Amino acid sequence: MDIKLLPACLVVFTSLFSMASLAISNDEFKTSFEAARQGEWGLVNEDAEKHVLAPYIEYHRLKSALPKLSVDDVKDYVIRNEDTPLAGWLRRHATLAYGAARQWSDVLALRATPPGDVPSQCFWYRAQLVKDQQKAFEGGFKLWLSGESRPPQCDDLFKAMITKGEITDNLIWQRSLLALQRGNRSLSMYLMRKLKGDEWKAPVNFVHSALKNPAVLAEVPASVSAQVSTEDVVFSVAIYLTPRKIDDIAVLLPDLKEKAVMNTEQINLVRRSLAARSYTFDREDRPQIIDTILGDLGDADLIGPVLRDAIADSDWQAVLGWIEKIQGDESVSAYHQYWRARALEQTGNEAEAQKAYSSAAQHREFYGFLAAEKLAQPYILNPEAPNLPEGSLDEVSESSAIERIAALWAIGEEGLAVDEWDYTLRRNPSESGAMAELALVNHWPALAVQATIRGKHWNYIGHRFPLAYQDEFRQSAAEYSLDPLLLMSIARRESAFNSHARSPVGARGLMQMMPATAKQVAREKAFTLTDEKALLDSDVNIHLATYYVSSLLEKYNGNLIAALAGYNAGPHKVDRWLESAPVTFDQFIESIPYRETREYVKAVLAYRVIFNTLQGTEVSAVLNPDERSFAQFISSAELQTEGPVTN
Repeated sequence: MDIKLLPACLVVFTSLFSMASLAISNDEFKTSFEAARQGEWGLVNEDAEKHVLAPYIEYHRLKSALPKLSVDDVKDYVIRNEDTPLAGWLRRHATLAYGAARQWSDVLALRATPPGDVPSQCFWYRAQLVKDQQKAFEGGFKLWLSGESRPPQCDDLFKAMITKGEITDNLIWQRSLLALQRGNRSLSMYLMRKLKGDEWKAPVNFVHSALKNPAVLAEVPASVSAQVSTEDVVFSVAIYLTPRKIDDIAVLLPDLKEKAVMNTEQINLVRRSLAARSYTFDREDRPQIIDTILGDLGDADLIGPVLRDAIADSDWQAVLGWIEKIQGDESVSAYHQYWRARALEQTGNEAEAQKAYSSAAQHREFYGFLAAEKLAQPYILNPEAPNLPEGSLDEVSESSAIERIAALWAIGEEGLAVDEWDYTLRRNPSESGAMAELALVNHWPALAVQATIRGKHWNYIGHRFPLAYQDEFRQSAAEYSLDPLLLMSIARRESAFNSHARSPVGARGLMQMMPATAKQVAREKAFTLTDEKALLDSDVNIHLATYYVSSLLEKYNGNLIAALAGYNAGPHKVDRWLESAPVTFDQFIESIPYRETREYVKAVLAYRVIFNTLQGTEVSAVLNPDERSFAQFISSAELQTEGPVTN
């Protein structure tokens, strides 16, 4: 980082805030902003219109006036604010509001091209019925031919097309098969009930029979073939049944292939679907056809489950065999080279093992770091700094978008700041490097990370892993004698330092605490947690999460792998996994049945190495002996047969 840039940028943002504060302070604006969100317009300060974030107040005012708001007012706002995500948000809300009110001319006046989201598309194509029926039908066909359920905004369009005879029985049949292919049986059966003609009885009955008894797929009656495509109906049922009756399809597939009741592409899709579900079988019960398919395809992701089974069972010859079958660049990944080296070591080929470790150690990831540790070599990070043209940082920092982002950050609207930042990155991808640097300089860690992701700046290590919230992590870690960089690594994986992050399942804040877990922790600590929103406060989030991490480490006697797995998946699941834990720490990680948790544990451990290295701390091991020991979870008999606990 060019430290000389720091004062200049701070001057820019100081001037921005001082200009804005001449009209209204940030605290006063925040009060008005919240009132606008709630539609309490009497509480909105009239000077809010002079603030740099005035477009947000106007957005809520216009949105609340829909659908009575004139389309010209919407278009005017969109034009004036096209450099913000607000323009797209208002246009979408307007499309949905006008469509719900059946104001079709207003829907069309908003835009000349179809929107991106399905509900808005349905209203837009419905509106086209009054202007260009052919365009409406073409769009309607694309929306109809989907195996997914469509939102209610599509009902008017589909009803009109059915009334006009555009959606025929053949199209209803096609969609019913697409629904089966997507696993949406209820939609498929609903559509088949719409087929009333006698000519549809045989195909519909055949599908019902095949769903109950897959063996009938090999013998398609002539009455079915005469009406519909044999290949399509057999494929639709087979691909639906593969995850549900995998044994039946595995046995049946050679017969289906021999009788050519599916085309080559369809056969291959069913084969991939079978291979993707190898994890549903114990090793000894897995049908041979699945192993054959896996070997033929050579796909690393598909081979993953059977390879992990072999790793967990210490079947080193099988480990080597499966890695040998992997095709393409994945065969030389750090993961596969590390496990190839481990297997070669265990089978007595020390020289080749060293070569494989050396190959793995070239990679900046968990198994690359473990391989480097095996070889007593330094970890390879290959960091780069942005090579910015002169003046580019000042140019970016002076844009109106950055001015708004700084103001949003200042009033605690980090979520909206991230939205604005991401929108600006998508509009100006060539500026991602400068924006990453700007974010780092201005202590916006979440935005620095996002800029490196959008720009694919994988070697901007200092920007991808900013030493964020250092004081907070140090203070909280000291209370429980924890490593602050461990906590920082968890936060980096959980939220990428976005303190307002919310997951689809409800986890919140910097360290993605689940509200129920946070409440439990707060009770144990006699800490007052006012409400779930408090988890968006970084101090509160770090405080509660640190206690939880500490309690998990205590529960698992310092085993960091088990503690991290518990933080991600829950301790009850980890307790079950430990009942059959492999002897070595790396084997246990690969035995974790949840991909998300496996990747989570490896990522946090790798991030800790990176943060230590960036801070200048010399690290000789990814995990210390206590953090990696599984002796406490394994019986003495197993220890005697399996060898040393740590590699």
